[in-house]
Amino acid sequence: MDKTNKNTLSITTGAMILAIFALLLLLNRQTGALFEEFFIYLLPIPMVIYAAKFSWKYGLMVFAGMVLFSFIFGTLTTIFYAVTAALLGLIFGTFIYQKRDMTRTLFVVMGLSAVFNTVSTVALASVFGYNINEELSMMKNSLSNALAGTGNEAILEFYTMDFLFQIFIISMVIMGLIQGFIIFKISVIILRRLQIPVQDATPIAQYYPPLWISGIAFIGYFYGTFTLGRNFSSDLIKNSVQTVWVCSFIYLVVFGVIAVSLLLKKYVTQNKLLVFLLCTLAYLMFSQFLAILGVVYIFTGFHDRLLEPREQGR
Repeated sequence: MDKTNKNTLSITTGAMILAIFALLLLLNRQTGALFEEFFIYLLPIPMVIYAAKFSWKYGLMVFAGMVLFSFIFGTLTTIFYAVTAALLGLIFGTFIYQKRDMTRTLFVVMGLSAVFNTVSTVALASVFGYNINEELSMMKNSLSNALAGTGNEAILEFYTMDFLFQIFIISMVIMGLIQGFIIFKISVIILRRLQIPVQDATPIAQYYPPLWISGIAFIGYFYGTFTLGRNFSSDLIKNSVQTVWVCSFIYLVVFGVIAVSLLLKKYVTQNKLLVFLLCTLAYLMFSQFLAILGVVYIFTGFHDRLLEPREQGR
């Protein structure tokens, strides 16, 4: 395909992608955001298709058009979701166009989705008219009423506002990770149906995370751990620190679980179901230890040693 035909095709395809994106925004607005949670999974896909076919250089113009349409056809809450969805689609599609490793691409998509979901819920809560502290207070009061007269009131000592806020952030991060995973799977299915080349994924055991991201997670986790319970100058700073701590904790725990699974497969059993159950049990009982193990797995040669063949008799 010569450059003139490619430019023409990129323009016509871009116009079609923008029309689909605008239609989704209009449907969401006309239905009173009834299907907004469903549209979150669909909004990134048009940009994924376009960037995977034409690269980020062409995709930037379409992304600018999506941002403009988000302000024209979206509501205050929808604008952030639409813009971040378009950005996620641009990055995801660019990775596919550049034939990046799909396992790394999956982690990037899930990570960005978790960040966007957490930021929209925590950092922009006041903009969207959502008071997190008030909701958590109501939750704690409801728990107090439920435990009143049962003799288990001492449990409430563990359910401090900080603890409830951390649980709230963890739930937002996990929801974001799940959203990213679903977006990834749906996009790959559609891309292959459209006969757009998609690289095969690297086995998770052979994947090694980027050290700079791991370094940020390492610093965020230990800084957040040592500042738990400290009074900050504003709730925004406090919420941001706790959010970074939770995201870093989950990041390190993921690789801690991978390390445990490799240990089990190397020295205990190859049964996938049993490995899954033991890893789940380890997470439920020793999550803090898994975070430390994740640090060891990433920053030492532990990962490489786990992939070495097991010596006879050991």
